[in-house]
Amino acid sequence: METTVLFEMGNDGLNMECDGDYLYIRCKRDVYKFGMADMGQTAHCAVFKKDGKSRALSVRGEYVFLHDFCDLYILDKADLRTLDILRLGEDLSSDLCGRARLDSQKAYYPVRNGVFAVVDMDTKEATKHKITDSSFWDFCIAGDRIYAGTVKGELIELDKYKMEIIRRIEVCKKKNIYSLLAYNDLLYLVSQDRTIKAVDPVSFETVSTAKKAVGNMARLLGVYDGRLVAADNGKISIWDTPSLRPCETFAFPTGAWSSGVALAGDRLFGSDFDNVYSCVL
Repeated sequence: METTVLFEMGNDGLNMECDGDYLYIRCKRDVYKFGMADMGQTAHCAVFKKDGKSRALSVRGEYVFLHDFCDLYILDKADLRTLDILRLGEDLSSDLCGRARLDSQKAYYPVRNGVFAVVDMDTKEATKHKITDSSFWDFCIAGDRIYAGTVKGELIELDKYKMEIIRRIEVCKKKNIYSLLAYNDLLYLVSQDRTIKAVDPVSFETVSTAKKAVGNMARLLGVYDGRLVAADNGKISIWDTPSLRPCETFAFPTGAWSSGVALAGDRLFGSDFDNVYSCVL
């Protein structure tokens, strides 16, 4: 794959995500919006008053969500102005530890030690739900269900409306589940045991496994042309679905902890501490 340097952006570890025709980037204290057609900057806003590294970015619906330790920042997706700042935690035992998911008019956010915060996007009021004693790093929404992975290797199915556990199963032998993705009636997850697994959400059985597939802090970026795309510490791997047969692996900048990389259709965007890059799958 031919990798192209798009522009210089010196940073302390970028967060980025694609949505529609735009690429959103959190760099240091600021957030930027670029049109992917010509990579022209269409919006920019200073959000944070201080530097910080415990941050994540997600774009859902009309909003950009940023978290900084215990605070959730809600930005207008059009011009990146800050609409609200919600305090969802108090200290290291209750800080935010994942990215937002938005369904209808509610945003869902994992809080450390097994808590979900649910934010009503009309009132901007948050309710907290204690689910388990183990923290969630990632989750996905499929219909009226939430599927969340814990640091102890459990896959938990929740009723989205009641925020109650329906089923739970250990799938990774007490190893952290880093990332989850729902696609074509299967759940895909990547974990600290270096595997990628496909799980049937109806039976909760593992239908296929790729062993020694990833390294530390890998993340599932999405699906392109029916194939699963994973980011893993400076490389990209592509896997057939649902068999999880390996298709291709190549070097590509993925940022710190695979947080500075995003997939939009057949186009990858990545970063290191100096530049933002692109390549076509």
